[in-house]
Amino acid sequence: MTIDKSSMIHREDGQSAAQAEDSPTMAGIDARGSGSVERPHGKGRLQRFLARSAEERWLLLEAAGWLAISRLAVRWLPFRWIAPRLGRHMAATPDTAEGEDEALLRQVAWAVAAAARHVPWEAVCLPRAMAAKAMLRRRGVASTLYLGVAGGTEMAAHAWLRAGSRVVTGDGSLGRYTVVSRFT
Repeated sequence: MTIDKSSMIHREDGQSAAQAEDSPTMAGIDARGSGSVERPHGKGRLQRFLARSAEERWLLLEAAGWLAISRLAVRWLPFRWIAPRLGRHMAATPDTAEGEDEALLRQVAWAVAAAARHVPWEAVCLPRAMAAKAMLRRRGVASTLYLGVAGGTEMAAHAWLRAGSRVVTGDGSLGRYTVVSRFT
């Protein structure tokens, strides 16, 4: 990776775009509004992790732990054992939840996405949705985990998590998927 330091843009709070990129408020967005931010040399993953606030470090560790548990469950357990732990089958939370804490939802979404990028296995949509659901459940926030399929030339399956009106994980072209199951 080559870095053009002249293209590094600093924000009003003094942080460079690279420093702000992995924060819950700026996840994946540099000062130009694009999703790619180049980092200065010499600052490895551990140093960036240690430079975060204690709250952000805890969220990342919690997300990585739930991703590991979810990955192991999906890999080794029959879905009939997993399903009851996801919640009530075919139930859904309201699209607009009262007291929905947008900042909390944004932080959990950021933590799961950031941890998923750094775990040594591929964290796909279902373990991500399960991890975020567990994190929100711990904080008393109701959510709905959706499982969907899309047809066409190739079958595709996808999982996403919604809390209130916000899609927490698995956002994308959700309209192409037919919901086959959901858990509250």
